[in-house]
Amino acid sequence: MRRFPAFVLILALVPLVLAACGSSSSSGGVRGSELSYFPANAPFVLSIQTDPNSSAVKDGQALIGRFPIATVGEAALMSKLQQQGINYQSDIRPLFGNPIMVGAAQAASYGSATNNFLAAWVTKDAGKLSALVQKLHLQSSGSHDGATLYSGSLGSTFAVDGATAVLGGSAAQVTAALDRHAHGGGMSDADATRDLAGLPQNTLIQAFGNLTGVLSTPRAANARRVPWVAAIRGYGAAISATNSGLSYRYRLDTSGSSLSASQLPIAGGSSAPSFAGSYPITFGLKNPAQVVNFVESAMQASSPTGYANFLRRQAAVRAKTGVDISALLKLLTGDLIVGSDGHTTVGRAAVSDPATAASDLGKLMSQPRALFSNATSVQNLGGGFYAVKSPKQTITLGVSGNELVVGRAPVAALRAFAAAPTTPAAGAQGSLAFRVGLAELLRLALRKKPVPKAAQAIFQALGVFSGWTAASSSALTGNATLQLS
Repeated sequence: MRRFPAFVLILALVPLVLAACGSSSSSGGVRGSELSYFPANAPFVLSIQTDPNSSAVKDGQALIGRFPIATVGEAALMSKLQQQGINYQSDIRPLFGNPIMVGAAQAASYGSATNNFLAAWVTKDAGKLSALVQKLHLQSSGSHDGATLYSGSLGSTFAVDGATAVLGGSAAQVTAALDRHAHGGGMSDADATRDLAGLPQNTLIQAFGNLTGVLSTPRAANARRVPWVAAIRGYGAAISATNSGLSYRYRLDTSGSSLSASQLPIAGGSSAPSFAGSYPITFGLKNPAQVVNFVESAMQASSPTGYANFLRRQAAVRAKTGVDISALLKLLTGDLIVGSDGHTTVGRAAVSDPATAASDLGKLMSQPRALFSNATSVQNLGGGFYAVKSPKQTITLGVSGNELVVGRAPVAALRAFAAAPTTPAAGAQGSLAFRVGLAELLRLALRKKPVPKAAQAIFQALGVFSGWTAASSSALTGNATLQLS
């Protein structure tokens, strides 16, 4: 009987065991010869560090150590392996050292083929790997270029070549990977280095890939008409762990062609937006009119028919109300700020001409479906505020001072939010930023529900989840950090 799924379990969960238990294997690089098994234009590769002597794994161990419940998961995993006749200490631990890499086996079918995957791991002990394969009772289905092949479920294939294990969605993908490694044509360290440029190195997890192949397919032809999309080359991301939390950094390379500031999806530069109010969830965006312009331009370039229909709907609204919705949205030149506690959600955006915004809003309320397609009725609340009702919710909106405000909240709450002082988004280095007070949000969500003690321990450790995104002509970069209290 084939026990091939057990090896899939090992590849998927062995990093968790490593982080929890540690090891004494020799050191390996963040990226090694595993890369050569993947095509040079692979759209996705995930590298998981397994070197127990690396700072990345040690930091991961420190983070997991803060959650005693992790020992329960460790015990369950050990039990599952034991059921397969595998002992972690003697069968798996000696294999650690080099990164496990998982990714797309080819670019052409990325996103459309469920078996388009490849995993490669150069273990630290060929003898131990051979012994592990014997314990799995795999049946050989042949060989290729010195590697022994084994057939798995759903057409998947597993290959062992000395200390190297390769897993793929089909025999053809595995043999192609073996050929790339032996004869060239695979991804190089230089390829990965380019995609990960500017990101932290030697992290617990890295993800990267080349998107030119994906974007060159016929399915992406319309998207390529958008200059910013056509400029995309590849991306990289890195996840780091410390005993105080997790950090996620990413970079999307848009250096494939020259871009102007007006072609960026969000306002360029490192200037951060502001936050306002005391809601546990806060989002800020500088110059939302930039996003409006980008969406409209993207629609015009990628879907001329859809854009023509959009213009006809705009013209119909203008004929009935005298208001150009696009012109109204382009008045949103100040920061867009959104606050929420999970029940109440409010948003505000400074407008360049409050009088015009208030006048246009009043005219649009005669045709509320111009803004809300499901609107059933409108109530004039006075003072320039309106309540738009739909079958599932009521949205209140109006202009207060120089702020256009909208939300699922009473007028008093909207006015208070509009008048709330602003503070810069701390640590943000781009025009989009967010902050989520996880502990406070969870307390609000679960205040009427009993919470198990194990879950309480996790909730008490949660702090703030925050991040930012910045745009330039050459890249979209960002950071997200989960801080533990």
